[in-house]
Amino acid sequence: MSRAVILMYHLVDTPRSTMERRFCTTPADFARQMDYLAESGHAVISLDALCDSMAGGTPMPEKPALVTFDDGFACVLEHAAPILQRHGFPATMFALSDRLGGVNDWMSCRGFPERPLLSVAGLRALQDAGFTIGSHTRTHPRLTDLAAADAEDEIAASRIRLQDAMGCAVDHFAYPFGAFDTTVRDIAARAGYRSACSTRSGFNRVGEDPFLLRRIDVHGSDRLWQFKQKLTFGTNDASLTYPLRYAARRVIDRFGR
Repeated sequence: MSRAVILMYHLVDTPRSTMERRFCTTPADFARQMDYLAESGHAVISLDALCDSMAGGTPMPEKPALVTFDDGFACVLEHAAPILQRHGFPATMFALSDRLGGVNDWMSCRGFPERPLLSVAGLRALQDAGFTIGSHTRTHPRLTDLAAADAEDEIAASRIRLQDAMGCAVDHFAYPFGAFDTTVRDIAARAGYRSACSTRSGFNRVGEDPFLLRRIDVHGSDRLWQFKQKLTFGTNDASLTYPLRYAARRVIDRFGR
């Protein structure tokens, strides 16, 4: 049975600080990663296609993979979109409805370099390049720290505002900081989204909760062998010893009962 891996990116650019490196993949590295997806036979699909398959509709293709970006950074349009277009790969951008055309103030206040975010025109250009536009709340709060009414405003109002701005349905959501609980998950479902992405690692299979989608965090420091390992094992733990530890766990699971 096929199992889908969802890749999570933030910035595609040259890192401007050591602190930012964790979230910033260089254009050259991103190109190598997308080349590998194409060469290795991965079928890059959209979130709509994944939701259809997980609900028991169209079967998943072999080796399904998805490409997602959080926050709406302008550099994604400049550097990532042309690479994705060259391969014909769809992707999803999770944008902040109240930060369109602004900056990443939730990061710069903690010492990260200030970065521009896409405007409405920029998001439309991404859409024309094959992106689906999803929501990442209004302002990027940690939803589990908010009262339920405030979390609902961030989740539901962002969908309405993005739909008004884009003139199309906004059906997918990503939890800022990956922070969610049962209350937050249920709010996202009631708001009318089809899916919600977390930052928990792992694969996504038919029949699983579409509001608890797992994603693989692609670090800016990842070498290509680490990227390949993350794809293969569905984990953020890419290391030289991980395959051995994985094999040992399989042996224990099989014979240790």
